Amino acid sequence: MGISNKSSLKKGNVLISRPLLNDDYFHKSVVLLTDYHEEVVGFIINKPSKLNLCDLIADFPEFDSKVYYGGPVAPDNLYFIHRVPEKIEGSIPIVNDLYWGGDFDQVKSLILKGELMSDDIRFFLGYSGWGLNQLDEEISSNAWIIDELEGSLFHWETPDLWKKCISKKESDFEIWKDAPKDIRLN
Repeated sequence: MGISNKSSLKKGNVLISRPLLNDDYFHKSVVLLTDYHEEVVGFIINKPSKLNLCDLIADFPEFDSKVYYGGPVAPDNLYFIHRVPEKIEGSIPIVNDLYWGGDFDQVKSLILKGELMSDDIRFFLGYSGWGLNQLDEEISSNAWIIDELEGSLFHWETPDLWKKCISKKESDFEIWKDAPKDIRLN
């Protein structure tokens, strides 16, 4: 895959970290870009935490939904991506059936009424963010592979998502998909 430039990136793209990326936050990560203007915003979509919404928000209704680690920026803030913009005011379109944010009080109310299902929304602690030049430099230094979104975020199995993405995009990386972060431990 050739080196990309910022003009080829857009919201809705997926960034796949290359094998051996020596970064505590992004090692074996898949990041969905949700905004691409003066800054780039995205969420790591393949790293669920062990937390529930009830662990994070007092008096939140019981809801069977994983909370994902979205990235190192603002890790104390909760964000969400969903596919029900007709139910959540203030939703920002990303691509296809995906929307970012909106009125959180409506989200809570919809959950209480049983009108929002866990396969309609995904929650994230923190986000991933870059300045345009910063992400371009990382792409130029081969830290990321750019891909198009296939299917829906809500149909992806997250445990092996990075392995599947890296194998699909770069057959040269097939041998690296099970390597530990520090290959000296192999």
